Amino acid sequence: MGVDRRAFLAGASVTVVAACATPERQLITQADIDAVDLTVGRTPVTVPTSEPAVVDEPASEPVVDEPGELLEIPDKDLAGLVLVAEASGATITVLDEPGGDVTHALDNPIPSGGPLVFVVDEFGAEGWHRVLLPVRPNGATGWIKGSEVALTRHNYRILVELDEFRLTAFDHDDSFFETTVGVAAANTPTPGGRYYITELIQPRFSNSAYGIFAYGLSGYSEVLEEFAGGPGQLGLHGTNDPGTLGTQVSSGCIRLHNDDISHLVLEAGIPLGTPVEVI
Repeated sequence: MGVDRRAFLAGASVTVVAACATPERQLITQADIDAVDLTVGRTPVTVPTSEPAVVDEPASEPVVDEPGELLEIPDKDLAGLVLVAEASGATITVLDEPGGDVTHALDNPIPSGGPLVFVVDEFGAEGWHRVLLPVRPNGATGWIKGSEVALTRHNYRILVELDEFRLTAFDHDDSFFETTVGVAAANTPTPGGRYYITELIQPRFSNSAYGIFAYGLSGYSEVLEEFAGGPGQLGLHGTNDPGTLGTQVSSGCIRLHNDDISHLVLEAGIPLGTPVEVI
């Protein structure tokens, strides 16, 4: 899309996408990993401030328009619409409900050096958003203050069908890319569910077991609490062994041919905050 996606944010020597097969464990811990900023494809969302109501007496509660009236999304972009919330400050406090108890305090940037992002599950009218969280248990949600994040939007999503060894990418609900993938072995299965892309990393070495790019996901292995020094995070990544595609091979991650992951990153521009459904 005419944007240099090789602008690295920060160096890191951590294992980010950790739920992969045993041979990958040694390779990835020897690699220096850089976090890549991938916000291309996301359009800023402006949320206008509602004008105060004109009444004879002061209103006891602020008057707030419905969320749909605030967002002003063009009709052509409603199909497959995804709202992404990116942290503005150094920490995001997550509550169980607006004004409720704190459940998490998440740091920004994340350990790999990338920005902390969430997919908005419910746009709240009174300054709060319910978001998908990149934490255990898988599928967890919480409420964050709208004033602590910047909203962007896009229309991408990814579907992974484990039994079919198939990954399909969609834009505005229309499929535009399909490929064969390698999936997890039976004893370390990829848990089905709703996730989203939290980060993009690029190993320095071309023969990395993660291939040339790896997307980190918001989900985690339900079998491996820890893997190769990391928390068992799931991912979509390339491979240095394309012969394993179409088989059950990994410890949780989804493997793609290097040409395919390159297409998603460099040609399609799949951004952070892209929903990934695994079935």
